[in-house]
Amino acid sequence: MASGIYTALSGAVAQSTALDVNANNIANANTTGYHTVRARFDEVLTRARSVDQRLVVPSGQSDDTAPGNIVPTGNPLDVALQGDGYLAVLTPHGERFTRAGDLRLDSANQLVTADGMPIEGINGKPLVVPPSTAKVLIADSGLLTADGNEIGTIKLASFAPGVLKREGVTLYSPVLGPDNKPTAPLAAPPPKVLTGSLEHANFSVVRGMVDLVKTSRTYEALHRMIESYKEIDDRAARSIGGNG
Repeated sequence: MASGIYTALSGAVAQSTALDVNANNIANANTTGYHTVRARFDEVLTRARSVDQRLVVPSGQSDDTAPGNIVPTGNPLDVALQGDGYLAVLTPHGERFTRAGDLRLDSANQLVTADGMPIEGINGKPLVVPPSTAKVLIADSGLLTADGNEIGTIKLASFAPGVLKREGVTLYSPVLGPDNKPTAPLAAPPPKVLTGSLEHANFSVVRGMVDLVKTSRTYEALHRMIESYKEIDDRAARSIGGNG
């Protein structure tokens, strides 16, 4: 088999991965607080038939943590974060963090995310609004009030680059440190909470569609190259068999 087919095959696999990642970004272009995912690839040197050749292999994914556009909504329970940082969320698997600020009150009057997970207060507990409350407000410090009475303050946290891993679409958890414990937040001023606004996904649909077309064409070209190598091998096999 021609050694070039391995290079073409590795490229096709890489482009397939890039297609999946880009399609997921496009699907979440309207998801509040979504961070764009980028596919990463490494070049490796391998040997086929005593010939050194370079292949490309997927090496994981990374998140583009640049902030998205902040758009006013007028909803007092919608919040966007100005600056680096996240809202703390209580999940069945423990504390998690998110930039998705489309909040609401659930049936138990807890302040929750769009997925129904409670927002964590600085005391480590959910924030619960009295049932008879007429007006709920969230200050730029994250302080939650109900009819002027303080309920608690939303826990906000900032992290060093690269210490959060994605869980699902908009949730993140800290990676484990050398002590096998989750990496602690930075001792830095928390981000400012912008009430009545939402942070849109930091993804450009136009760029995504352009990348999708380019990646698709590259994948098709590599697939044709693989088929060409297979035809060459088939002809060589038939020729040798005929001479035998």
